Amino acid sequence: MNAPPLPAEVHHRLATAEGVLFDIDGCLVLFGQTPHDSIALPGAAAAITALRASGRAVAAFTNASAKTPAGIAAALHELGIPLDEHEILTPAAVAAEVITSRYADRPVLAFGGPGLLDVLHARGTALLDEDADPTDAAAVVVGWDTNFHRDRLQRAAEALWNGAELLTTSDAPSFASRGRPTAGVSGFIAHGLAHVTGAQVEILGKPSPTAMEMAARKLGVDHGKLLVVGDDLTLEIRMALAAGATAVLTTTGTHSATDAAAAPRATRPDLVVDGLPELLALWPEVDEADGGGL
Repeated sequence: MNAPPLPAEVHHRLATAEGVLFDIDGCLVLFGQTPHDSIALPGAAAAITALRASGRAVAAFTNASAKTPAGIAAALHELGIPLDEHEILTPAAVAAEVITSRYADRPVLAFGGPGLLDVLHARGTALLDEDADPTDAAAVVVGWDTNFHRDRLQRAAEALWNGAELLTTSDAPSFASRGRPTAGVSGFIAHGLAHVTGAQVEILGKPSPTAMEMAARKLGVDHGKLLVVGDDLTLEIRMALAAGATAVLTTTGTHSATDAAAAPRATRPDLVVDGLPELLALWPEVDEADGGGL
């Protein structure tokens, strides 16, 4: 049975899109517990290659903060997905920009792995030393810290009790991975700290407007000409719709077409596809009708 024709507005948005922002987990890949367990999702490499060839800008945004962009790009290349370090955006880059503009040279207390700490350090962010007084911190920044023990809890709480702001790379409860969802660590820690201290959690990654703004700047594309493709209604889809971008849900990860149909308007995508091959197949027809060429 043939798929129903695209609504005219969606047809126009696909044809005039100048940039495409992909999610990674559940959209391009499903990572496993080891690299050998990880797989590229069908159509991921082909979609990136074809969109580049059409002259559209391409990038990927992950809420993951365990690895650096270079490490993520290397893992993607191992799976045959041609995205380079400069095309990978993570909340750590957003954090570095927010910290610099908001706190200038004041130090922050950061918890996480290389994907957060190394990126902050490389961008010149002032980080509070382990033995420094935590009450000197302008903010507490929480990433994927699997070694967050009681002493770190106490240091973070003291900073927050003294008026530091609480920032987190992500508060997603889970994300798509191979076999079963993976529980989120960053949000677990951040909301635990909010419970202990009464601080308000500010999200730096998806679906924050700050993250969307940085993604649009990286691609050099206005929001209205940007297509955001992801598997999570509460992250990529919410972020895109709030900014006036086109939101495409791929049902290869967290949420299904049934979920999308039942979602409130703020998280109901403009288009639902069963995978990237289905999305890619729409473009030749769209571009041919509009005089383009994918």
